[in-house]
Amino acid sequence: MHEGRRSILRTSPLFQLFILWSGLRLLAPSSTDLKPESPTSLEQDAFRPLRTVRSVLLCGASVRSLAESAVRAGLRPLCVDFFEDQDLTALLSHNRGRFVGRIRSFTELPQITHSVRTSVPLLWAGGLENHTDTLRTIARRRPVIGADPDILDQLRHPARIFEWLTEAGLHVPRLATSSNIDIDCLWLRKPIHSSGGLGIRTLARSNPKESLELTSPQPSEYLQEYIDGVPMSAMFCSHQGRVELIGVSLQLIGWPCLGASDFLFCGNIGPVCPPEPLIAEIRSAAECIAHKCKLQGVFGIDFMLRQGNAWFLEVNPRLTASHMLYENVAPERQTSPSLITRHLAALGWKAAEAPVNSRSRRRPEDWHAIQARFILWAPEDFSVPEHFATAFESDHSLRLADVPPSRTTVPAGSPLCSLHASATSVTLLAERIHSLPTTSSLSPLFSGPDIAHQVRHLFERYERNLVR
Repeated sequence: MHEGRRSILRTSPLFQLFILWSGLRLLAPSSTDLKPESPTSLEQDAFRPLRTVRSVLLCGASVRSLAESAVRAGLRPLCVDFFEDQDLTALLSHNRGRFVGRIRSFTELPQITHSVRTSVPLLWAGGLENHTDTLRTIARRRPVIGADPDILDQLRHPARIFEWLTEAGLHVPRLATSSNIDIDCLWLRKPIHSSGGLGIRTLARSNPKESLELTSPQPSEYLQEYIDGVPMSAMFCSHQGRVELIGVSLQLIGWPCLGASDFLFCGNIGPVCPPEPLIAEIRSAAECIAHKCKLQGVFGIDFMLRQGNAWFLEVNPRLTASHMLYENVAPERQTSPSLITRHLAALGWKAAEAPVNSRSRRRPEDWHAIQARFILWAPEDFSVPEHFATAFESDHSLRLADVPPSRTTVPAGSPLCSLHASATSVTLLAERIHSLPTTSSLSPLFSGPDIAHQVRHLFERYERNLVR
């Protein structure tokens, strides 16, 4: 009886449909296991295999330091920049890379890069964040490694960035509007599309015409409150929804002893180790910006330290000039893997060859706790002598870099070269700068004691402003 009923049920269409539904129900994941129907771009990136690259097209105002990092990361850099420095061309010799061409304007990039096969991706450096149309043009022919031009356009609007940071409870300068004009406030007139402090100037309060322009600056400029403090920068890596702090450094701005004036960028010193409350502020700013505009890869934030608080100024959505401060320090303070490797990985790429293990060949005494990069601006026309690059070759803690070709003339007011110095402490760093050889070609133009005095003064101000 029961067996007969079972056989009838087994042959019943309704029973068979029930069994089919039950089987599918058992095979289906529970509601807690279900993934969103439309995964986010970050989730998609997490499962997407990295694209392999051997040669990379490096383009920027100056790419020498980035090319050094690329070679160490196992890449073959093909370089385009404004200077064609002799240490860059020396680095690229012996088939380690190639200098593609020198440009006078970023608008020349699409044409000059035509000689490079289109499968080679472009990795852009300083200055190109202000030329998104050029990046879009290049992206039609070849892969571009870096923040999307639409993201760059967002980050060129300080009002938007300051609004995000204000909502996060962080400090930002005021931007001049018709409702907040304050005669007692010192305003800076800043170009929207600029880098390195070029074009920044104070607004003359005594000039009635300029005072009337407070609320209507040129479309290419904005007016920002001047914040008196210690200029600093921090570097981060944003990857798959996580933002990691890489390091913090002090910035050198407008030092006359380096031939600079006004707000010209003239170097970094670091890494430094701020107290935890300040680090928390810096991290919050980076996370806010990265999440608001979906910024990926290595990027930097400039800020002023004033009475223990960070006042955030702008975002550099790329590998910044301070990357070398974190790659040449003692092993326990280094980032691993290299910054360019991490930047590539965050943007979906990896080097085809293993990185060059240069660390194992370096002596323990070559490692240093603090690094400095001084950008020397020519105070007058300077004719580059034949052996200019070897001025400090006997001292491994001092090195000239970004050296112009021999027998060329660097016009007054232009970047001449950079001086790299390293030491185990700030005190020793200042002492080494103080005793720069007076026999070098730089001695008539730049004073070691004056630079050392500025270094000591900068760190004194830094220590004072750490206190809230």
